[in-house]
Amino acid sequence: MKIIVIIFIFCSNFIFSITFEELDFFRSITGKNSPSIIENGNNYCNDYFETLTVSANDKYKNNFMCKFSKKRNRFYVFMLGVEKKQASSVRDVCTKILESWPEIYDHMDEKFKSHKKAYLSGFYVDNFFNKKILDFSNNIIEDQRKIDNEINNFIIENRFNFSQDNVENNLLLQKEINKINKIYKKIINQSITDLDVLIKKILDNVVRYKIFVNDIKNFKSYSCNWHPGKGLDPYIKREKFKEFENI
Repeated sequence: MKIIVIIFIFCSNFIFSITFEELDFFRSITGKNSPSIIENGNNYCNDYFETLTVSANDKYKNNFMCKFSKKRNRFYVFMLGVEKKQASSVRDVCTKILESWPEIYDHMDEKFKSHKKAYLSGFYVDNFFNKKILDFSNNIIEDQRKIDNEINNFIIENRFNFSQDNVENNLLLQKEINKINKIYKKIINQSITDLDVLIKKILDNVVRYKIFVNDIKNFKSYSCNWHPGKGLDPYIKREKFKEFENI
């Protein structure tokens, strides 16, 4: 892959310290139409959680959101607006919420840290086709139907990019067909690209979890913070959401 070659030209150790922002820059050099890893990952994560809710009790419902901070080089999966009940500690409130989200909860366990999380799938842009992350079932008939549908959607959504030259149009369409077939083979064969490996290394370094808790009675705000693979016990600090909002 050209992007990996460019990185190694700069420095053999650079691959271990590169950021998503730098990776997006290198990809823009090798292909101006390359999707942004940051934007794609952030948007997909928010779309994932938008349709889900967690209920810590019968009256309380909330869900997680996602935010990439270029300033801190961190990708936050966070929840805000949680009210601390008098009888509960901040740590207990946060732990109870986290335990109700098994997929996130497992990410705190060193044994499961390496497992790919669905809400982080948007960062793996090798599976990205026409503004969408693809997945396949290994059912040939269903998968072929999905491929055909995605190509038809591509034609509809990009219809204004086609010209009067049918030869040129056919080349453009064939390029997309080749692309989706490459994605299909990659997913079915469960193969891992160099870019997948690099993205996984970066995610391991930058993902963090936060839950904001409001102590209404004492007029104080806190955040619980977790690092994947470091256990369920959170680091708690005095922090208001507005202090985090603009990072």
